[in-house]
Amino acid sequence: MYNYGKCTNEIVYSMARPHCKQCNFSLSTCICSAITRVTNQTQVIILQHPNEAKVSKNTAQLLALGLTHCKIIRGENNQDFACLQNLPIESSVLLYPSESAVKLDRPNSKENLQDITHLIVIDGTWNKAFKILQLTPLLQQFKTVSFSHIPTNRYAIRKAPRADSLSTLEAVAHSLWLIEALNPAPLYGLLEELIKKQTQHMPAHVKARYL
Repeated sequence: MYNYGKCTNEIVYSMARPHCKQCNFSLSTCICSAITRVTNQTQVIILQHPNEAKVSKNTAQLLALGLTHCKIIRGENNQDFACLQNLPIESSVLLYPSESAVKLDRPNSKENLQDITHLIVIDGTWNKAFKILQLTPLLQQFKTVSFSHIPTNRYAIRKAPRADSLSTLEAVAHSLWLIEALNPAPLYGLLEELIKKQTQHMPAHVKARYL
């Protein structure tokens, strides 16, 4: 692993406000100083609903910054995600809480799975993720994986409709820990930095609602 160090002063100007060229967050919420990139053996493929790309609190982009092998593909259906046809079926899995999902945190999980080379993750709200699943029959060829015990949600600044919800970063970090014992600390550090920057200008009584 290595640390990116301090943010460069290169700026990408958008119609709204200037963004850091390296992390692509606004300059006031730049997280470059917290980026420590780690080498993951399992390839992470994130299928991102287009709406998520517009959300400033989205955590998928943190994974792209923190992992050496992570690809984000935006879309909603089979045509958008045609690259799934190139993945090895036997060693690629979809992270999704289906009834038939193999629980990665159970002792016998490895008996039901080959060595995992690719982890597919849907990035979107519950409704958007379900829509992507329905519109992308290519996903049905892969085994699904999930957890029997959900770790504590660290991302309180973005509300979720379900108690067992995790941000995309948390779900991937926990999966990689279970699959290849990858230390999740650098990824959680990125999440903590984003929370810090997103809440830095909140009045104390407002911040208390989240943290």
